[in-house]
Amino acid sequence: MEAMKNENSLSAKDRIDKINDKSFTPSLRINIINENLEIKIIENITDLLCHICDENINKYNNEINNKLTKPFLSINPSISIKDYLERLYKYTKINSSTIVLILIYIDRLCNINKCKLTYSIIHKLILSSMVVAVKFNEDEYYPMKFYAKLGGISLIELNFLEFYFISLINFNLFIKKELYDKYNDYISSANNEESESEDENYYEISEDNNIIEYNEK
Repeated sequence: MEAMKNENSLSAKDRIDKINDKSFTPSLRINIINENLEIKIIENITDLLCHICDENINKYNNEINNKLTKPFLSINPSISIKDYLERLYKYTKINSSTIVLILIYIDRLCNINKCKLTYSIIHKLILSSMVVAVKFNEDEYYPMKFYAKLGGISLIELNFLEFYFISLINFNLFIKKELYDKYNDYISSANNEESESEDENYYEISEDNNIIEYNEK
């Protein structure tokens, strides 16, 4: 019991630095590997979302009028997309498939409503998408009050944004395996050595600045 307590009290950095230590239990090794994978997915999704937001700024010179996404507007967010995603993951420990769903749902919303991602709406979109994804994909989840406090908004606002987000994707939460695999492979491809070049055109975005062109009909 004492050994387990000591393992759980280690910081993430200590656990990663000592992953090859023989004294660590197999279950802890698995947890560290999974955590590293999920952190890498978050990094790749962050790069992708930032790339899309930057492309929209360059292409439309901030003249983007997303009336449908106005409820997701944040005035001068004080936290970066990466830090926000990492904060949500740190305190919720959502699994890797849920992280991928967050991206799929956001892209689905943009595809259906012809919306453009911008830095001013991305934070609340991520939070709303995460709540929807967690409830759909995971067996257990926290009360809404927890997610609201974690995301930096009120419970009333989050309840509204959750329902509004689902309505914008036509209440369609189901993801076909082929579609999930396509997004997962796309995100994971950023791990390839060839993808780590400084090519600014690494991410191939569709003409509408969606992540992947697809037809879900």
